Amino acid sequence: KPSVFPLHSCCSEPTSVSLGCLVTGYFPEPVTVTWDTGSLNVSTLNFPTAKLSSGLLARTSQVTVSGTEEWARKSFTCSVGHAPSSTSQVNKTVQGCLLSNFTGPDVTLFHSACDPSGSHSIIQLYCLISGYTPGDLVVTWLKDKKPLFKTASSIAPPTQEGKLASTHSKINVTQEDWMSESIFTCQVTTHGFNYRAHAQKCTDDEPRGISTYLIPPSPLDLYVRTAPKLTCLVVDLESKEGVTVVWTRDSQKPVTSDPWKANKQLNATFSIVSTLPVDAKDWIDGETYRCTVIHPELPKPIVRSITKAPGKSRAWAGKRMAPEVYVFLPPEERGGQDKLTLTCLIQNFFPVDISVQWLRNGQIHNDQHSTTAPLKTNTSHPSFFIFSRLEITQADWALNTKFTCRVVHEALPGRRTLEETVFKSPGK
Repeated sequence: KPSVFPLHSCCSEPTSVSLGCLVTGYFPEPVTVTWDTGSLNVSTLNFPTAKLSSGLLARTSQVTVSGTEEWARKSFTCSVGHAPSSTSQVNKTVQGCLLSNFTGPDVTLFHSACDPSGSHSIIQLYCLISGYTPGDLVVTWLKDKKPLFKTASSIAPPTQEGKLASTHSKINVTQEDWMSESIFTCQVTTHGFNYRAHAQKCTDDEPRGISTYLIPPSPLDLYVRTAPKLTCLVVDLESKEGVTVVWTRDSQKPVTSDPWKANKQLNATFSIVSTLPVDAKDWIDGETYRCTVIHPELPKPIVRSITKAPGKSRAWAGKRMAPEVYVFLPPEERGGQDKLTLTCLIQNFFPVDISVQWLRNGQIHNDQHSTTAPLKTNTSHPSFFIFSRLEITQADWALNTKFTCRVVHEALPGRRTLEETVFKSPGK
């Protein structure tokens, strides 16, 4: 069965643009590739079939649209058929010309309250679509990855705030469908990209008493140590016997996790920690990972999924913001006090993931420092700030020891690090 990927083009030529469809992972021949380009002047080029190392086949079809700038506002459909696998026709939409500085939408999916008594038969799903560059926008509702064509939905006219626009879409589903653990998806297509938000049943319906959390790799592990890991944390287990932790990923590629570890807590319960080494490129590119926890105390497995927070994709590139770093010197020495405090302010960064280290004369300094959780700034753009605090001795400061606040963040250039160093000036 073939997989089809649209190939976009940027606006580099004033009078023409080339688009493509990559068809891969099929066997045997033939596949058919057709283009719906309306009445525009086009030329089509089908490249020879290539054989992959797996033995499967791949080919690319290219269409060039020319003669008018009208293509810059159009979308084109690539239709692929593969009779030997009895695959129904696959249609992919390709934007004629991608804007170089567009902003993709924030897509958030809300649901109305659940009714445990079942007296209300309808659950309303509300998809908020905000902060995007105006243009053609299509909303598709999915249930377990299949379109809900037979269920009525609505989309509101967009409202514009400055250069960006917002809208919303609503759909009603039965409480029976909602409680069946189906996954509902609001898929937004604009400027040739898809953006999705998911919702699944009522949170109160999950097994109580045992909680599971997924923790992403820190920027420090991702960009400096280059050894990123995901962590699946299970807490409040009465027993560690019979625990099974299974990791999977959406691409179906194999995963190899580290053996899980159990720790007994002061309240006599157990916590389980399972870690999964991941490839940095896969994580940055947006791969989705799942941790499934199976235990005799659970009526059903707990499944948690995680993907990299927004900020990774082309559409979010314009919103990335590199942090500003400031280190404040300790106040004047006060008699009888042996400790001084250095404070590092890191502000105006996005996305939220960030790591902070302190160095003493260029070496990692792990003692007596603490860092706050990120807080949102009171600005129109999505940015955050944090403080990090380091305690040092009067004697160390008096020796002109150099202390450095090192910040790791994906929006920083080069090695993704930024350092600010302070020391006691001579004569003070």
